Amino acid sequence: MPFLIAAVVLVGVVCALNLVLTFAVIRRLREHSAKLADQRPGGPELLAKGSRIPEIVATGLDGEDAPRRPALIGFFDTECKACPAQVPHFLRLVEDAGYDRSQVLAVVSGPYDDSYAQAMGSAATVVAEPFNGPVVTEFSVTAFPSFYLVGEDGRVRSGAVTVLGLGVPVIA
Repeated sequence: MPFLIAAVVLVGVVCALNLVLTFAVIRRLREHSAKLADQRPGGPELLAKGSRIPEIVATGLDGEDAPRRPALIGFFDTECKACPAQVPHFLRLVEDAGYDRSQVLAVVSGPYDDSYAQAMGSAATVVAEPFNGPVVTEFSVTAFPSFYLVGEDGRVRSGAVTVLGLGVPVIA
């Protein structure tokens, strides 16, 4: 009989310990879920659909009024591991949509690296700037890469952290 009592007490202690650990895991999962919700594409790091693009781009990077505004804008960082993989998709979108070089802006942030200018120079206006340069700051870019499709009215039609996430291009 004493063995039976010891076994029941042992099972009770193990069950109580299991319950405490389960509650700890559930609490940790809720914390991680809340953090991940803020990092989803289309979240707070991108301009909202329908918002106006910053004036620095709407009037042309040289400050003069531009007869056109970019229809596609891509933000890349030279230290970003995901950015080089998006370049072929970016170039394919430019080709498939039929954009000319004046309608496409590629902003490369970070330490100077001419590989982006070489890869995209024929298809886009490439702007190289230091980390947190003027264009990146105006767009409040916090995630690299980031992409925007812009309508003729200068409003964001679509924004995403991958080219494929942009959806159907706006033909300008």
